[in-house]
Amino acid sequence: MKRVLIFRAILALTIVSMSVFPTQKTKANDPQKLIEDAAALAKSLLTDPKWSAYRPHFRQAKGVILAPDVIRAGLVVGGSGGQCIVVARKKNVEGWSSPSFCAIGEATIGLQIGFEKLEVMLLIMNEKALTRIASGTAILGGEAGISVGLIGSTVETATTPTMDFNAELLAFARGQGLYGGVTLDGGYIGPDNTYNHAYYGQKVAAKEILFQHKVNSPHANMLHDALLHGE
Repeated sequence: MKRVLIFRAILALTIVSMSVFPTQKTKANDPQKLIEDAAALAKSLLTDPKWSAYRPHFRQAKGVILAPDVIRAGLVVGGSGGQCIVVARKKNVEGWSSPSFCAIGEATIGLQIGFEKLEVMLLIMNEKALTRIASGTAILGGEAGISVGLIGSTVETATTPTMDFNAELLAFARGQGLYGGVTLDGGYIGPDNTYNHAYYGQKVAAKEILFQHKVNSPHANMLHDALLHGE
């Protein structure tokens, strides 16, 4: 729990550091806009002809995280941050849960320059990782963190031999910028209760959305339709 609090503090620092770039949008205009952007990202990746190589892994995934607007920024302290949504595969029936909103952040220390917007999709490959993400205790990488497979700049580059298909998260990203590599090692993913409340009109926890299916919205059907392309 101490490490989670530390990374939450780092995430806050990252967001503050991004404020020096006021022309960049680091937050969706509203929850529905984030859903629409996530659906567009899912459809774009899952209809890519190269995606057929990863379809078996998608079918095995217990959940999917979509972050259509992750901002990477670097001065003396570099890092990334953005909003995302997570859906869980329903048990015993076909389909996906309603989306739960989340925040994703990563920070590194070093002399770095650059700025980059990324679109990221993470496949959650086991129930343990999904539960940790829903509960807000998910740290990416490290001995105590969730293992993450290679993130490439495109689906095609993720075919390199370093791709770890035994990882708890399989990650794909697209983006152009001054950063040579892309990594979420040491990052944090946790629920965005404010956006969940705003979208569903009531206080609802990520676990209640993903596992207990307490809420739903017809406006999220576009996301479910986009995910069908991966099956």
